[in-house]
Formats: sequence, structure tokens, C-alpha cells
Amino acid sequence: MRTFFALSLLIVVSFTAFAQETQFSIAALPKGLSKNANSVLLDEKIEIDITQNDRRIFKNYRAVMVLNKKGNSKVDAYAHYDDDAKVKDIEAWVYDAMGNELEHFKKRDFKDISASDGISIYNDDRVLYLDYTPTTYPYTLVFESVTQSNTTAHIPSWFPLGGYATATKNSEFTVKFHPTNKPRILKKNLEGFDISVSETPEAFICSAKNLKAVQYEEYSPSYRAILPHVKFALNNFYLKGVPGHGKDWKEFGAWMDRTLLSDVSDLSPATIARAKQLVAGETTHIGKAKKIYEYLQNKVRYISVQIGIGGWKPMLAEDVDKLSYGDCKALTNYTKALLDVVGVPSYYTVLYAGDEEVDLEPNFAGIQGNHVILGVPDGEDIIWLECTSQDTPFGYGGNFSDDRDVLIVTPEGGKIVHTKAYTFKENVEQRSATIKITPSGAVQADFKGTYTGLAYDDKYRLSNLDADDLEKQYKNRWAHINGFTITKKALDNNRDNIQFTETLSLDMPSYCSSIGNDLLFGLNVFSQTVTVPPRFSNRKQKLKIAEGFTERDSLTINIHEALSIDSLPEAVSIENKFGSYSFSVTEISENTIQYKRTFILKKGVFPATDYKKYRAFLRTVSKLDQSKILLKQNT
Repeated sequence: MRTFFALSLLIVVSFTAFAQETQFSIAALPKGLSKNANSVLLDEKIEIDITQNDRRIFKNYRAVMVLNKKGNSKVDAYAHYDDDAKVKDIEAWVYDAMGNELEHFKKRDFKDISASDGISIYNDDRVLYLDYTPTTYPYTLVFESVTQSNTTAHIPSWFPLGGYATATKNSEFTVKFHPTNKPRILKKNLEGFDISVSETPEAFICSAKNLKAVQYEEYSPSYRAILPHVKFALNNFYLKGVPGHGKDWKEFGAWMDRTLLSDVSDLSPATIARAKQLVAGETTHIGKAKKIYEYLQNKVRYISVQIGIGGWKPMLAEDVDKLSYGDCKALTNYTKALLDVVGVPSYYTVLYAGDEEVDLEPNFAGIQGNHVILGVPDGEDIIWLECTSQDTPFGYGGNFSDDRDVLIVTPEGGKIVHTKAYTFKENVEQRSATIKITPSGAVQADFKGTYTGLAYDDKYRLSNLDADDLEKQYKNRWAHINGFTITKKALDNNRDNIQFTETLSLDMPSYCSSIGNDLLFGLNVFSQTVTVPPRFSNRKQKLKIAEGFTERDSLTINIHEALSIDSLPEAVSIENKFGSYSFSVTEISENTIQYKRTFILKKGVFPATDYKKYRAFLRTVSKLDQSKILLKQNT
């Protein structure tokens, strides 16, 4: 104990001495590092000691120069702890633009808060963080910490560039290990950077120097997909004192099934009888799964539970049944337990969930993911169930879990599979309306919108909003329409067909603009949503269109007999690699015209050189979406 304390003290003293010798003046910053940067990592020294399978010592030294307000998020002056991980030392210093020390913060100055997401009932994760508000820019914040944990299942990755708009002067990252338990290593996107990764019999040493900031460009991939980083994972590890093993996903999944899931699925005889009663009369696995899923949604609610084996082991299914709540792990395991007793196979599934599609590394097993869902096999396909939601339709994941590599835990072990990818043919917004235009320029419309695929994800929660919030949603959606009023509305959330329909009546007293006694009428009343991204003279990043979709508009426009149409625009049709666009205006009868519009955008990743063409396409679409006709007053 005394030896460890002396060693920690020596480390802290040496780190502090180094900090005092380092120049933190803006004048000492190498030319070029401030370009496109909100912050600069002046120096970083991270050492991770996993020489013992059941102990991880993490030593962290960072000196970050913050150039403007947007760079404040990159100081990362915090340390997590719980009953397994302890903060041995934590300090910080702040320097002004000339490199003069302004403040020194010790452990007692750091705020100690729960690391909860705000809805947790059980959570033993906490964080010490420095709540520092700068008074001027630039400034430099130096942060040091030493933490010790009994968990080696997760080894922090090295990101020498911490994101867009941040540069790095120097970064050193060392992982010390025992020769009999050498970590696997995965190097990504290192080409083109001054980065080295070397190896000794007992350590990996990563270093980077003078890395310029990468500018964020609209429609770029996630920084994780393009910036350099190195990942590490042990074949033999400990998770909060529990030994684990997994050199590949098959072994890792088998360990999960055996250690985390095997003893948490028991249900009471009464619950088993109830489950069997629910599916009586159902002859297919999917029919039974639907009944169980409906029962789940009506019975339980989601809360966060971050206790147990690293937040990875589910609550007992019996406890979920009694308490009627749980987190993603607990509710997924509970659903799986119910399906088990009615003879329906299912897969506990780990993934990175969120709007951004992030894959588990298919050839690099280890502690990954931030969420759990359930997979129900259906022939060659898998039906995915989001067990934390009380209103998500059966088999619908939306953009929270679509199109990404995930880990399913099967009786044979773990396996990487891909979730459903929604195509532009499925992500459809279908809008129709009957419109009346008065001589004063007022417009009355009976509108119907139908949404499927990922478009359903954007709309179905409207049915859960109160009147005030619903009105705000429509005001934001149709911000280009001044002073409209919704006089009637009906919202239909068809969960069986996964389709949302809204039927509205609207009064728009000032929709038309005046030119003398005449009127200008914008043809595309309800879908002027295309924005033109900024121009980049020398685009660097690939172009990523994250979601494909189809928009179809059909408006029947009745014009008062006191008005006459000056002329109608010619039909337009455009098609390219990004999608297509067409619109037409035809005369149905005297003073009645029909406006039709179809806009298709295709998901994909394209070379940076295509960005200019893509921007031109959106610019054309935006311009055509604002097409108007002149309505003259009859004299």
C-alpha cells in the first residue's frame, strides 16, 4: 500500500513538474495548428497498465488550449468512478493566453455528481468533473488524474484527434500488459497522419505529432469513421471482478450467455401460465411474439439501471415482472424469458443505438455497444424488437437501430449480423390536399399526409403530444406559411401497418403575396423543406447521404372565378446518381389545376468531388420548390 502511494505521488509530482516546464503561451503554438481549430491538444500523456488481468491503472495528463467557446467541450476534465473504480488523484490548472497560471484546482474543487441519465433509479456510477467557466480566450487547461479499477474488459481507445475542429501538437498513449495476455489491437485511419504505433514485449506505444484540425463539412461521415484511432481488447479480462474470455465474437457471446444471461431468466409459475394463456390460439412464432410484445408494452416502463457487472448484467426477469420496470437489458431479457416459455426462440442483441449508424467492429470482439434489443428469427430474417418503448410498433426499430452491425447472442455463441436497412422506396412521405384560393389571396386547404418507413419515425409521436406542443410542431414544420390556423385535425397511428396519417384543415389568410392587384401563389404549399448546404471550395471529406426517402405531393388547386391564371410553368424532370426530382402543373378544368411533385433522395457515400454536383442538385430542387404562378384579378 505504501509502495503504491509513493509511486502515485511520484507520478503526480513528475506530471506537475512537466506541466510547469511546458509553454502554454499562444505565441508558442506552432503555425498551422490553429487553422480550422476551436481547440488544440498541446500535450497528452496517457498510460494504461493492465499487467494484471483484474486491475487497470489509468494515468491521464492533458493540456488543452481552448481558442474559442466552441472548444470548451474538449477539455475533458473529469473522471468516472463507482464501487469498482477509484479516483486516486485528480487536479487541474488554468493558464492565460501568455502562459501565466490563473487557477489551481484540487480534488475538493471538482464537482461530484451521479453519472445518471436523469431517469435512473439504480445507478452506482459517479463522475468528478471540473465546472470551469472561462472569462477570456484563449486559455489552457491542464488536467491530471489517476484512477484504478478491477475491470479490464474495457480498454479506452486512443483518439489523437478528438473530433472535428481540434488539432493536436503531441499525444502519447501507452498500454502496458503482461506478455501472457497481450491485447489485440485494431488500427484505423492512420494513413496520412504523423502517427506511429510501436510494440515491445510488454507494451504498445502510440504517438502523434502536429496533427492539424479536420474541418467539419456538411454531409460528412462521423468523425469516428474518418479520424485516426487505435482500439485494444484483451482475450482474458475481468468485468467488475468477474473473469471473462473472448478472442472473437463467438467466444465473447458464449461468455455473455454463460455468465451474464444464464441465471436471470426464471419466471414464476403464475407468469408462465399467463404467458401461455396470452398466446393460446396463435400457431406461428411471430403471432406469439406479437402477443408477448403487446403484453410487455402494456405492463412495463423503461428506467435506467447501471448497477451489477459493469452495467452489463440484466436484472432478474422475476424482479422485472414484480416491479414492472427495467432498463434495456432487463426489459429485453424479460421479453426473451416470456418468449422462451411459449416456445419462441429469440436473440439478446447488443448494438450501438442512435440516429448515427455505428457498427460493432465485426472482426474485433470486446466490450462495445450502448444498447440492447431483441431479435426474433423469422426464416432467413430477424424481426427486431425495441423493448424499452411503450409505443413503438412490433418489428420497428426506426433510425435508432437500423442498418448497422450488431451482436446476437445465440446458444452457439455470438454472431455479428446486420439490422434492417430502410430504402428510399420504404421511407415515403405522401401528401395530398384540396386547396381553395380566394380573391383576397387567402387559402383554405384540406390536407392529408401519410408516412411510412423512417418517415413514420419522424411523425408517429405527434399523436402523443398535447395541443400546445402539437401546434408548435406544425408551426415549425410550415414556418414558411405566415399566420395559418389548423381548424380540424385527426391523427391516426396505425401500428399494425406501421403507417401514420394526419388529416388537417387549414386556413392561411395571408398565403398569397400581392403584386399590385394581382397575386402570387406558391405551388408547393406543404413541402418546402430542402436546404442548400454551404459551398466548399476544396472539399476534403466524402459525401454521405445518411437516409434515402421519397416525397410525393399531389395538390388540387381551385382558383376563385374572380381570378385567372397568367401562365403555367413547364414540367421539370431531373435524374442523377443522388436521386430524382420532378414536378408538373396541369389544368384539370377551368380555374382548377393539379400540382404534382416527386423528390427521391438515395442513401449512399460518394467521393468528395461529387459534393459540388450534389449541392447544385439541392439548389435546383430548392429553387423549383419555390415556383409560383401569377393570378390576375378579372376586371
